[in-house]
Amino acid sequence: YNRTPEAFKKDLEFYYENGYEMIRLEDYINGKVTAGYGKSPIILTFDDGNEDNIRVTGLDDNGNIIIDENSAVGILEQFKKKYPDYHVTATFFVTGALFNQPEYNEKILNWLVDNGYDVGNHTKTHLNIGNSKASQVQYEIAYVYKQLDNIIPNKYVKIIALPFGSPYVKTHENFKYVLNTTYNNKTYETEAALRVGWEPEVSCFSKDFDKTFLKRCRAYDNNGKEFDIEMILKMLDRSRYVSDGDANTIVASSNQEDNIITTDKEIILY
Repeated sequence: YNRTPEAFKKDLEFYYENGYEMIRLEDYINGKVTAGYGKSPIILTFDDGNEDNIRVTGLDDNGNIIIDENSAVGILEQFKKKYPDYHVTATFFVTGALFNQPEYNEKILNWLVDNGYDVGNHTKTHLNIGNSKASQVQYEIAYVYKQLDNIIPNKYVKIIALPFGSPYVKTHENFKYVLNTTYNNKTYETEAALRVGWEPEVSCFSKDFDKTFLKRCRAYDNNGKEFDIEMILKMLDRSRYVSDGDANTIVASSNQEDNIITTDKEIILY
């Protein structure tokens, strides 16, 4: 579930060279596709708040964090400088340890949301929601939301990445707490939930789209098998979403007309 710095750098170059453009996860779940004309939207997510997501090596003379260039954000920031025309963003899902750097955690969270990245909820202890008591589920989800409320109020996304992808079905008795959690007389609403994998998700304008139970693809190498990154990209070559560059229109083939959601956007069929 980890990507080496070298592999991640190659991934980003591939996306750039092959017409993939990063968009915000929050925009996707709300039907806002901002990818340019002829581009295919791609969303980057990171779970667990591992230190290598954004490793801080110290503070500069102005008290700003210094980011390790071989951490994920360090690589993304270098990529941003190399291609200033390219939109760079990602969503980071944190546990109660945030980014495991107690002396810098608050500065990291503020830096991320101030520099085009998003932060979401991954439960306090990476809880297996499907195997836990309802009270524990609510406590763990509320704990992270309260932390984010205290540090970056109104700046985080109300999205949960399900640890272990659990529960694996929405009919599980604990799933309702993923979307609506009450703890200490305060209720937290969640807009979307992410699973572990494995296939690419459908268009956000499809009737099959369900933002409360979204699939993700795992970036790992396995010789083009078992939904590794090579297999996923080959799948997308046959079915990738291509933007018309206008966030207010939906372009689709006529045989897809019945599967388009009811929307105020202009629908253009061919």
